[in-house]
Amino acid sequence: MTGAILTPDERRTLEALHDRLFPTSDPTETTAAQIGTVAYVESALGDAYARHAPLYRQTLAALDQSASGNFAELPAAEKDRLIALLEADELPGLPTPDGHSAFDLVWRHLREGLFSDPAHGGNHGMAGWDEIGFPGAQFGYTEAEQTFGRPVTRKPQPMAELSRDARLDSAPPTQPAGAPIEEADVVIIGGGFTGSFMAHRLVKSGLKVVILEAGSPRHGREHAMDELSATAFRNEGGAEKFNSEVPTWRLSPDTPARPASMSQGLETRLGGNSVAWGAVAMRFYEDDFEVRSKTVARYGEDRIPEGAALADWPLSYADLAPYYDAAEDLLGVSGHAGGSRDAGRNRGNPFEGPRSKPYDMPALRRSGLGAKFAEAAEGLGYHPFPLPAAILTAPYKGRHACTYCSFCSRFGCHVDAKASAQNTVLPEAMASGLLTIVTGARVTEIVTENGRAIGARYLDARGQDHIQRGQQVILATYAFENVRLLLLSRDAEHPDGLGNNRGQVGRYYMTRQQPSVFAQFEGTPINRFIGPTAQAQAIADLSCDHFDHGDLDFIRGGRIAVFNQFLPIEASAVLPPDVPRWGRAWREFFTRNYNSISMLFIDPEILPSDNNRLDLDDTRTDDLGRPVVRITFDIGENEKKMIPWLQDRAEEIATKMGATRTWRRPALTGPISTHDTGGTRMGHTADGSVTDGFGRVHDTPGLTVVGGSSFVSLPPVNPALTILALSLRAADAIVEDLAKHRMEETT
Repeated sequence: MTGAILTPDERRTLEALHDRLFPTSDPTETTAAQIGTVAYVESALGDAYARHAPLYRQTLAALDQSASGNFAELPAAEKDRLIALLEADELPGLPTPDGHSAFDLVWRHLREGLFSDPAHGGNHGMAGWDEIGFPGAQFGYTEAEQTFGRPVTRKPQPMAELSRDARLDSAPPTQPAGAPIEEADVVIIGGGFTGSFMAHRLVKSGLKVVILEAGSPRHGREHAMDELSATAFRNEGGAEKFNSEVPTWRLSPDTPARPASMSQGLETRLGGNSVAWGAVAMRFYEDDFEVRSKTVARYGEDRIPEGAALADWPLSYADLAPYYDAAEDLLGVSGHAGGSRDAGRNRGNPFEGPRSKPYDMPALRRSGLGAKFAEAAEGLGYHPFPLPAAILTAPYKGRHACTYCSFCSRFGCHVDAKASAQNTVLPEAMASGLLTIVTGARVTEIVTENGRAIGARYLDARGQDHIQRGQQVILATYAFENVRLLLLSRDAEHPDGLGNNRGQVGRYYMTRQQPSVFAQFEGTPINRFIGPTAQAQAIADLSCDHFDHGDLDFIRGGRIAVFNQFLPIEASAVLPPDVPRWGRAWREFFTRNYNSISMLFIDPEILPSDNNRLDLDDTRTDDLGRPVVRITFDIGENEKKMIPWLQDRAEEIATKMGATRTWRRPALTGPISTHDTGGTRMGHTADGSVTDGFGRVHDTPGLTVVGGSSFVSLPPVNPALTILALSLRAADAIVEDLAKHRMEETT
């Protein structure tokens, strides 16, 4: 910060507001301002949150105006009355930001000032962490420290005191966007996991590949041990692109859309979400590729829910199995194969599809919380298993084993135990000499000649326009950008966008919902802040069609799991319905219960629906003036019946675990989940899909689309491993297509 952002009067009003939102009950307690929340907010308004400074001034002015000029001098009860009006959006003169409320923003920033690392200007002396018992940035924890019911006594430590191995902080060699290189065999749009995996496969076949990446280079360990910079809300990993093109969302075509600005953020730098992912590396089940036909065969045609656009995939589990093997080998996956046991403690998932070999290393160790879940689930007749994870439990290809720190999902790994594009496929691909990664290349359209894709148009950092040519073009961005680029790329043969001659682009969008059940173990430390998110125990007994639906009013199901990683900023918003978001009741509940709250995470299967789709918003644009993606999404009647049923089962498990209290998230939790799929559905014919089973676009030769957008269904399984397996399969098809094309040219 180069100077004061708030006036003395504004600062005094903000201090009074914070101290009523997080109030003290006696003089021995530390006030919010003493913890450093006001200093934090003013620092942030001069930097990362500069765009919010006008909103703060208007909000503080509205409080003072309603207080006859001086909010800070009001009695506590009168301050609380005005804060209640602020929360309800009923305070006179209050600004109305798009996509969230003024109170939402103020409350979010207060929590960041209380519980972020002191490096950001708040949490003075780690007082916020001390109050809740969070140890901060620790290299890792022992198995004993994960014992259920045993408090962790480590002294809080900021990230500045954590030693790092600087030798790992080197990004893959790239070149900044400028004039294109000579024509490549393959041009890949997007340098995330999907594009990187495809590039690795293609250069192994001797092809010359260019990746066009919109973001800047990075080594993949960014945000390690820093909750604030990695949060989806701030989303520093998306600052170079995604944060300026956040999609809008509406429930149905006849309702207005508004920015999904308080939803999940996506990474748009080299490596994409492979740096931030939670690393659950789980295969789809065999019947996930035949949802429609299997449902009809078992229950009859009339059990297909109205409005559900169910279809079988144009490939089988057996078709994808060798590519699952290859993807797991590249990542390094820990787990237990189905039916196997490890000293009687861990067993694999009995429902998983056939495997040709075991996992490369044993599963992540079982935490005390995981053991509680497994014991309770087994007692109810279920079959708990550790989720397979792309996180090492032993040294693997030069990478270190997991240390079980507190920072994994949404973070770069401080020892490279978690797989990313940077520590798996990119170094070897770059060493081939056949891959060029161009960073800062903002692709604006796919270029065609005579209806065939021949390259990509992109802008460099100076705004100069270039075209990178290639014999094959691969669109390998996130689901939203895959759809947007297809719709924005038009020619005489494709007036409505590439791949869209049958109106299929954007249809059947599916996103994961997270209707979790929270469980409180009052007075019992459960140490959920230790260990990666993927260090989880789960049951698949209620997933897919693993149980008889004959007497139920829905089809399919969901996975229930207990995850680790519970960090203070996000955790401070996890409240039962009777605890308000501010005031003494909030402070007392959170500070007493931070380390006694667990989450039974439910992954319900979201059926493809005729209602749900992606298109271009006709009122909102990004920083380049191009339309942002508009999401039309609501859960269907099938999910509205299934989710409460799953929550009932999760509550039964929590109660058997010894929970003293449970509460539920709503069935519909939002439009963006990082498990966003559909929009370029694959299929056998162009009538109901955009691509074939290898990602080739039906109506645009030379163009392949890969990623979650290709999904036909969204099973209750993390999608990443299937996306990577599909990308390897698509790469092999491209190698064959190019070889065939060259043979035809020579004859």
